[in-house]
Amino acid sequence: MWRHREELAALDIDVLLISFEPLERLRLYRVDEEFGWPVVSDESRAVYAQYGLERASFTRVWLSPRTVWYYLKAVAAGKRLRPPVSDTRQLGGDFLIDPAGRIAFAFRSSQPADRPPVSQILEARESGP
Repeated sequence: MWRHREELAALDIDVLLISFEPLERLRLYRVDEEFGWPVVSDESRAVYAQYGLERASFTRVWLSPRTVWYYLKAVAAGKRLRPPVSDTRQLGGDFLIDPAGRIAFAFRSSQPADRPPVSQILEARESGP
């Protein structure tokens, strides 16, 4: 999404990142500084629940071909694997909220790294109000 920041700005789309990570960890990773978008912490995952974002099963996360392939490539590239410090089963999503506060586009991930192409979000905005 970051690569499309100029297109998003031209369409008057503001981005808000919501994470279940504690605010201290978000500050440590300096997410807001890295992306330049506001970041909020939803440790209780109330927003996640309101938007219907679920947690995946262990099998869907860790035994999916996409995850296995990712880690095989990482090991082959010599990357050092570390145990996760976050909830790897929490699924995310991407939402476009129109000026009236209605959901104009919704994408709920089926796997942790699952995200829609930015083109889908841009099309939803262009066809919206």
